[in-house]
Amino acid sequence: MVLSSNNKIENGDAIPADANPTPVVNHNGTISGSVADILKERSSLHNADHGSARDHERRASVTTFASSAGDTKRYDGVSITTGRSGRSSLSRRSRILVGYCVDDPRTVKGRRIQMTKMVCLAGIPILILIIQSGISVSQALTEQRVSNAFIAQLEFAIQTGYAVHALGLERGTTTFFVAMQEKSLFEPVMKRRLMVDAALKNMTHWPAVKDGTFEFENKQELTLRVLVNRVFVNTSTPEEQLTFFTDTIIAPLLRWVGDAVIKSESQEQRWQDLVAYYTFIIAKEGFAAERSSGTVFYARGNMTKKQYKWYLDKRSQGNAFLNKSMQFNPTIQQILVDKWYTSDLEKNVTLERVRIDENNYVPDLERGNFYYDQMSKFQSVLFDIENTLTKNITNTLNDAVSDSARTVAAQLFVVILACCLFPSIIFFLTHITGQIQTFAAVLQTKNEEIMKEKKRTDAVLNHLLPRQVAEKIKSGQPVYPESYDQVTVFFSDIVQFTDFSASSTPLQVVDTLNKLYTIMDKRIEAYDVYKVETIGDAYLCVSGLPERNGNKHSYEIACMSLDLLKDVSGIRMPHKPDYELRLRIGLNTGPCVAGITGIKMPRYCIFGDTVNTASRMESNGEPLKIHLSTATYDALTFFNIFEMERRGEMNIKGKGLMVTYWLMSKKATKRNLFGPEVKA
Repeated sequence: MVLSSNNKIENGDAIPADANPTPVVNHNGTISGSVADILKERSSLHNADHGSARDHERRASVTTFASSAGDTKRYDGVSITTGRSGRSSLSRRSRILVGYCVDDPRTVKGRRIQMTKMVCLAGIPILILIIQSGISVSQALTEQRVSNAFIAQLEFAIQTGYAVHALGLERGTTTFFVAMQEKSLFEPVMKRRLMVDAALKNMTHWPAVKDGTFEFENKQELTLRVLVNRVFVNTSTPEEQLTFFTDTIIAPLLRWVGDAVIKSESQEQRWQDLVAYYTFIIAKEGFAAERSSGTVFYARGNMTKKQYKWYLDKRSQGNAFLNKSMQFNPTIQQILVDKWYTSDLEKNVTLERVRIDENNYVPDLERGNFYYDQMSKFQSVLFDIENTLTKNITNTLNDAVSDSARTVAAQLFVVILACCLFPSIIFFLTHITGQIQTFAAVLQTKNEEIMKEKKRTDAVLNHLLPRQVAEKIKSGQPVYPESYDQVTVFFSDIVQFTDFSASSTPLQVVDTLNKLYTIMDKRIEAYDVYKVETIGDAYLCVSGLPERNGNKHSYEIACMSLDLLKDVSGIRMPHKPDYELRLRIGLNTGPCVAGITGIKMPRYCIFGDTVNTASRMESNGEPLKIHLSTATYDALTFFNIFEMERRGEMNIKGKGLMVTYWLMSKKATKRNLFGPEVKA
């Protein structure tokens, strides 16, 4: 028998009689009596002979029936105290001490019956406890499910609200820009577009769309519609922009939030807060639409009846839903009293509304900017209220979820403890050593697998980035951009590769590029050249970085270029045996900057006018020729082993007139061009 801290029975060992002559089992499975005596007896039993489980049971059971007087005799190797006779006296004393509840533990049948009684004695209270705790867990899980569903609805409502806010800002700036046709207004449009892109990107939830109810099945489709509208914004009218943003984009988003509120299963107070938030963002959207429509008035000086009616509808919508939201949540009114009512901002907005209601004004860009600025400040006040609402709702909901989680955890703990008390202790004690050994073996295997994967990862990283840069990244050191005074940049592409791709299958195109780049990569390994990247059929590499090599960079690139022309000319495609791959190469020498760009799939990139000029040399070159800039020509002239030909002056895009050269060949030489420590 093992007792927990609350004296519960944790296995089926018998209770020593001298621990408590008349032990009483309570309704919750605990034993009333002297706990200290019980623990003392348990300790003495463990310190005795460690025989079989059957011997322990016999010793504990026989001791239960021992009396304080009589002769000491041996029974199956166990010392017991008896009366004047053996079995009959023992049975009588057993019935006197504990009645007929205990059977003879010396027999197999008695031990089985006793074990059954002990199991029932411990199992019935535990079973009742499990049932009660299970009901509590079920109720707590239901509450937690409702809370989690409400959290999802709240997150969706918040994300959608931010998206509506950003779309309203883009609508206002776009409408003002289209109405005024003023270039200075386009910069705010671009800023608002970035806000919209960020808000749409942050929308992690997307509702299930029923057939025929909504046209945007996913976020990509919605984003595409916005992008298409941006492309044709210069040819549209303010009315078209108002209709597009208000009816096509924002209205469905608001319907989503409304559907989420209607389907909410949360408590009354939470549902009321969500309704307040929903009506408030509708009010804010109404005022945002009013602002967009008002800018058209200042651009034209008046509105048509249809436009003025639309403007009044949106303003009325904003006022009506704002009053409704204040009924659901008094916090909104408190904030408006502090920041809006009787403020200079409210007075300015009211005056501008009166001017618009007169519907007779001279187009005025400056006045339009003032109106837009005042309405935007009003929108900022509303946006602060929206943030306050979401913060309050989130805090309340987080507290409820935390309470629910604590309830679930506590009830689950009780259930698990109750379930494990009876069967688990013996099972885990007998198998814990085997489990530990199994876990150690698995852990060792996993560790070996991790080390293998680490080596593979390091190999891949060293292929993607220079070795020095890769080592810094692995060791956690910062990788700063570095400036190089002199490098030589190589650009190449395949002439008429577009036509070749059009007449080949994708698999054939990829196979062709793979053969080409494999040959070029192998050739690069023979030189002090670093491959930067490939884009389609374009190949970019550089010498002189990341490790500086003095004036060797131009020599390395030139020799490699001549070899590549020979290597590539021998490539033949199985599906086009008569087709000859013709490279067009451009070289340039000069300074550049190199560094790591990006976080996801980081790249080691080079920047500078040197790179641009090398690209221009390639694009203005000819097939099977190496086009040099004057800087590269001067660098190669130093070695006096290259045959170069002047091409003449050319008008290079972005550079103007430039004198360029052809690299024809390399003379054979045995002299050391770089000194004893560097081999060319």
